[in-house]
Amino acid sequence: MKKYILAIAAVLATAVSAFAIDYSYTLVLNRTDGNKNNFQFETTPVATINGEELTIVENLTQLTVVVPISEIVNFTFEKEEIGQGIENIKVDNGGVTFRLSQNMLEVAGLSEGIDIQIFDINGQLRAKAVSGVDGTATIAMTGWDKGVYVVNAGKNKFKFIR
Repeated sequence: MKKYILAIAAVLATAVSAFAIDYSYTLVLNRTDGNKNNFQFETTPVATINGEELTIVENLTQLTVVVPISEIVNFTFEKEEIGQGIENIKVDNGGVTFRLSQNMLEVAGLSEGIDIQIFDINGQLRAKAVSGVDGTATIAMTGWDKGVYVVNAGKNKFKFIR
């Protein structure tokens, strides 16, 4: 009897994982300058307030986004089903969306021709891109050291820790 129960449990587990849905967890920041930023994470992020900064940490990768509280009017979290790739970044809620992973930064919702730059903690330019006609850009971060980095994308600026 135990063998049958274990076999049924294994079949159910396989069936459930075959229908697993990927979700995006988005932090929506409304800033004091009127801009809206959306930060998409692959797993559930945790937000904490440390002194004068809002810190958002993704549980799986420990990627961290840090924004000064003085620049934030309010923020919300959203959970939604996603596909793969930059074409699936949701931008219909307005503002600029940043999808950050261990090896890549994807940006959507910019105007065409906006410079996107990533600097390390020492102020050295590590990567740059220009948003395309569709307002998107992708910057590869493969092989980068762990550390603090600053992103400038037009009027949007934030730091992240990888």
